[in-house]
Amino acid sequence: MHNILSRRFRLNGPMALVLILWLILSFAGCAAMGGLFRPGEGSPTESQDNAKGLAYYHYLMAQQLLLAEDAPGAIQQYEAALEQDPSSAGMELELASLYQRQGDIKKALAHVEKALKLDPKQQEAYFLLAGLHVGLNQLEEAIQEYEHILALDPENREARLFLATLYAQQRRFPKAIRTIQEILRLEPQSVVGHYYLGRFFMETGQVVEAKKELNKTLSLDPRFVPAMFDLAVALEGEKQFNRALALYHRVLRQQPNNTRAWANIGRVLLIQNRYGEAQKAFAKVKALEKNDPGARFNIGLINLEQKLPDDAIKEFRALLTNPRYQERARYYIALALEEKGDIKAATREYQLVGRDSEQFIAARLRMAYLIYQQGDKDRARQILDEIRKLAPDREEIYITTSYFFEEENLWDRAIGVLKEGMGKVEHPGEIYFRLAVIYEKKQDRDESIAYIKKVLELNPDNPDAQNFLGYTYAEQGVNLDEAERLIRAALQAKPNSGQIIDSLGWVYYKKGQIDKAVFELERAHRLMPQDSTVTEHLADAYHRQKRYREALRLYRKATELENSNPSELRKKINNLELLLRERSL
Repeated sequence: MHNILSRRFRLNGPMALVLILWLILSFAGCAAMGGLFRPGEGSPTESQDNAKGLAYYHYLMAQQLLLAEDAPGAIQQYEAALEQDPSSAGMELELASLYQRQGDIKKALAHVEKALKLDPKQQEAYFLLAGLHVGLNQLEEAIQEYEHILALDPENREARLFLATLYAQQRRFPKAIRTIQEILRLEPQSVVGHYYLGRFFMETGQVVEAKKELNKTLSLDPRFVPAMFDLAVALEGEKQFNRALALYHRVLRQQPNNTRAWANIGRVLLIQNRYGEAQKAFAKVKALEKNDPGARFNIGLINLEQKLPDDAIKEFRALLTNPRYQERARYYIALALEEKGDIKAATREYQLVGRDSEQFIAARLRMAYLIYQQGDKDRARQILDEIRKLAPDREEIYITTSYFFEEENLWDRAIGVLKEGMGKVEHPGEIYFRLAVIYEKKQDRDESIAYIKKVLELNPDNPDAQNFLGYTYAEQGVNLDEAERLIRAALQAKPNSGQIIDSLGWVYYKKGQIDKAVFELERAHRLMPQDSTVTEHLADAYHRQKRYREALRLYRKATELENSNPSELRKKINNLELLLRERSL
């Protein structure tokens, strides 16, 4: 809102007394010469002259009271001045502004409207009236007042700027953009104009144009911190994290204690899994903001990620008295207790998470899982049934319920639960994925492929679904070119995934390109040396290269790994041992 209270007569005490004395003497002189003035000749009468003098006296008194920060007294003096001179538009406007500062919007509106009746071309009055309408959230009325100003003064850039921000507040971004562009036509080097144009482009998803305007802002004013923040956010959206970090550090060179910059640095470092550096950034926020709860919460998350559950619990427990963070903190305390292996304590903490909390469903799911693992399967399923009634559209409830049935090889019951969820969840992509997995376990590959294709219909770039379908084709020995295309696409999203690299190696194996297969499978084995499938695949490839002793060593190792297929591996070991004996004869 605008505050345009005029301070044209800021007088100290002695100066005010001199002026008042001068006025009194002037009035006395005018009275003595009253006979010289005759009504009708354009000169004030004696009573009119006295009224204006008294109005001016009250005006000066109001100014003195404002200097003394006595706003109620100043208002009384302004009101007294207007009783003597009700034709003063300027006085009405100053009184309106003073009522605005006092929060009496109704009286402020009344006086600014009187000012406009006395002087319809007074731009300051329209600015004040627009500000009052904004304060009342009457945006259309405020827009009309700014348009009045532009009708009086088409080149008023301040009015255009306020008008553009109001359009943006109403989500009318095309109009906001055109209004800002008009400002830049009038003033091409306007820093604020380029900045707001960049922000509005960001809001409409025009990132290239937004970056151009924000960079222009910084070229005109290299120290314009808001543009640095917005440009950094745009770069984050493009996953240009190092460039975003450079901008946040640029903010810190000007404002070393800017907590927003430190917090954003910490957040970006977390995305990059640079936990140690992130922790230092959040510790800085915590120190600057006197144990800022947000920084404390993030430090707790970092400690949890770094397998430091005791340190995490310490940070989260300090937040249990903070209403904003209490429930989240309790949930993560439970996760940290799980990490420590204290299952009973973790279960108790999950149970304490409030029903109205955003973490309630997640906490109940974890609690059910822990209870299931402890052997109380009926109680675990009861918890899941209860929360499914509370939140029938939550996909993770159906996934967890089906998992319990999968653990007991009750495939049809798992499928039934997931199909129930398909009709209630808005975006059942994960449900489709689980159905594909279960059908694959049932050896029903047609159904498995049908559901994984549904996942890809919802999200064509899902790397896990791409890898699943590509590997399924490879296992079947069909569509091998399509399998390679899918797996390579998945690898672009997850270049260090041992599972996806293994899939690519297996496609090459099925294509008979054994050298390529060995190269990729060796990469996968280095990443996942304890995976029985990867180990067996590499042994198969070595076997095809006639590297029999290396293959035998890996087959034997695979039998010792979890989830291996001992009977199939034993066959391969026996055949290879027989082959080696025959070659040694």
